[in-house]
Amino acid sequence: MSSKNHLCYFCDKLYPSFFIANYNYNDICICKCCEIIIPINNIEYNIKCSVECCVCFEYKALIKLPTCIHKVCYECCKTIYFGSTTNERPIHWREMNIECPEWPNEFNDDYNNDYNNNYNDDYNNNDDIDPELIKYNEYCEYENKYFDIETKSYDELIIIRENLILERPDWMKTEEIINYENDILRYHTEFVKLKKEWKNYNKNKTKGNSSCPLCRAKL
Repeated sequence: MSSKNHLCYFCDKLYPSFFIANYNYNDICICKCCEIIIPINNIEYNIKCSVECCVCFEYKALIKLPTCIHKVCYECCKTIYFGSTTNERPIHWREMNIECPEWPNEFNDDYNNDYNNNYNDDYNNNDDIDPELIKYNEYCEYENKYFDIETKSYDELIIIRENLILERPDWMKTEEIINYENDILRYHTEFVKLKKEWKNYNKNKTKGNSSCPLCRAKL
């Protein structure tokens, strides 16, 4: 199976091959999520048999709408149901070139399995839990408390970290934890940035009312 990614014509998201429905018309691909809304087997493939679109009045391959017997071209279909724009498509968060970093130290699976298997038998004091898991949970609580990734930039978060560094436990001041923190904050802030850009991109699309332009049948 090809690992190549494809851009869905309707939602503008990039998907791996296994999530793309087997359809190609003028290099147009449709993801399986959008195909549920607009079934691709309703598309008239033969361009010689295409007829006038009732919206743009151009002769193109038409798509039968999911609510009625009427048909529109795939370009008008995109505008009506999904939205379209001439703005440059931003990078989707799934296309990030930064990977989420892993915790720098290994967890003891045997230790944690014992804890999970006996959790309902009052096996729940810290002596029974992997020390590394305790540190990880402590760090996550610290991160949630002091690092507002939704509103702060990476540089701002680093400044906050430096101002708090003396108050941290010694293990949280080690080089490996600091490096991990740099990477995780960079990942989080980039993720939030891309999600906001994508939200604005969709917000500024021209979108119809998700209904047939002739009979007004709605999804």
